[in-house]
Amino acid sequence: MYVAVLAVILLAGLSGCATVSVTAEVDSASTIESYDMNISTSTTVYGLLERSAEQDGYDSLEDAMSAGGAFPEEKFEYSEEINGRDATINVEFSNINATTLPGVAIQEADGELAYEDTTFYNASASTAPSDAEMGSEMMSGFVLEYTLEMPGEITNSTADKVDGNTATWTRTGGDAYDNTQIEATSEISSSVLSTGFGVVPAVAALLVIGGLYRRSSR
Repeated sequence: MYVAVLAVILLAGLSGCATVSVTAEVDSASTIESYDMNISTSTTVYGLLERSAEQDGYDSLEDAMSAGGAFPEEKFEYSEEINGRDATINVEFSNINATTLPGVAIQEADGELAYEDTTFYNASASTAPSDAEMGSEMMSGFVLEYTLEMPGEITNSTADKVDGNTATWTRTGGDAYDNTQIEATSEISSSVLSTGFGVVPAVAALLVIGGLYRRSSR
């Protein structure tokens, strides 16, 4: 995920109370149909995020989350809600190429799709006991809920739960921010009417099947 989003997640997590919910839907090897991130935190942290965005040269938090307008309006949607001491930030990307989101990768091989999101994983994070303990205490209120929907049945993953083509991860504390490996492999849909099959071959196949059926019924 891009730098602005990572900064928001980190600051929200360091506040001691934040829930990040991600819902990703993969359409094909090159397209992410939707990537929706919802951050629930306090208005205090929201104010810090706004000031941080302005100090970095952005007009607003929304401007920072969109990487300064790098994403077309039809592919990026931002909303926020303030309710008393609670603040909710929602960012949604739709119908974008997988390579557009740093940290997200999709590979196709041997009839399967492999999805990876390293937004919440840092291989170089300190493993020193003192640092780990400090990080755990600071991020104790951090909660990550990640739901991934693949185009076919999931055959392998690091998820806590898998149901057909849907995988879910639920993590808490410091490890949730820098030690959550989001990885899943699924079958590729074999429907003859799928985008990869092509419209013309699909119609031809249906005509052939129809012709064979009529011949056999005579």
